[in-house]
Amino acid sequence: MGDHDTLFKRAFSVPRHAAGLIRALLPAALVARMDLSKLELVRASFVDPELRERHGDLVFRVPIDGKMAFIYFLVEHQSEPHPLMAFRLLTYIQRLWAAILREDSKRKTLPLVVPIVIHHGRGGWNEARTLHELVEGLDEMPELRAMVPNFEMLIDDLVQVDDRGLLERPLEAFPKVALWVLRDARTIEALFESLSPWADEFRQLLAPDRDPEDTGTILRYILRVAGDVSFEAIRQKFIEVIPEVEAAMASPAEQLIQEGEERGLKKGRQEGRQEANRTMLARLLQLRFGALGPEDEARIAKGSPVDLEGWLERVITAETLDAVFAD
Repeated sequence: MGDHDTLFKRAFSVPRHAAGLIRALLPAALVARMDLSKLELVRASFVDPELRERHGDLVFRVPIDGKMAFIYFLVEHQSEPHPLMAFRLLTYIQRLWAAILREDSKRKTLPLVVPIVIHHGRGGWNEARTLHELVEGLDEMPELRAMVPNFEMLIDDLVQVDDRGLLERPLEAFPKVALWVLRDARTIEALFESLSPWADEFRQLLAPDRDPEDTGTILRYILRVAGDVSFEAIRQKFIEVIPEVEAAMASPAEQLIQEGEERGLKKGRQEGRQEANRTMLARLLQLRFGALGPEDEARIAKGSPVDLEGWLERVITAETLDAVFAD
């Protein structure tokens, strides 16, 4: 599962969080006919396995006017929208209907499915929103439109929603912050520019009664998608605006170390562990202090297992690159 999918699903697989997003995106008259107190996550995905890095889905069951209906969230994870998204979404909805019919073979009708596409690419949504836009010849032969299947996707184009618009959504702090970082974190300048308006929401995640894994998920996501920006640069900017976040910043770095060690252990060989440690050490040093010089890379390559473990322990708290390698 990719970083984008992990973040979105942690935030919105919780029914009350999904309910807030439904209230924000669907017409109020339709929402009023839903019993969102009975919103239920369906443990199924209809996305092709080879496309799960590109987009993911969440399916919810909800009564509308007493009849069971479905809300289908499809999340576009790539920076550019897929030109055939309307066709792919139709395919996934058909798979959902087919699964329902397999469970109840006596059905004579199909339940309502409301499709919502979440897009967080910086360029915004610039592809077709209806299935008819993808079908050739309908403009020249409009008499055929009634014979060709069609539907319009509801697109939540996050880049088109400003800070105020996101902050006013009827959501708790964690799903709200998740939408913010999905929108901005891939461009670190945009994230830093919008950090101040989001400081109060982020502070809510740091409260003692909140799940620290929510904060950890947000920070790990930022570190993984921020490109070549150093961890130290991100840490300093966050501490400047939200001083309370300092203690929480160490945990994502520690987890990166743990992930590197686990990859080495899974290889079942000591050399695998050492190679994983070298790779993780170089990555963490780049995150904290920026690009490494040839001498630093050579030192890592020649480091003994004891050296590597010592440097990994120091990288989280050392103030300078030299301090990591100090004898």
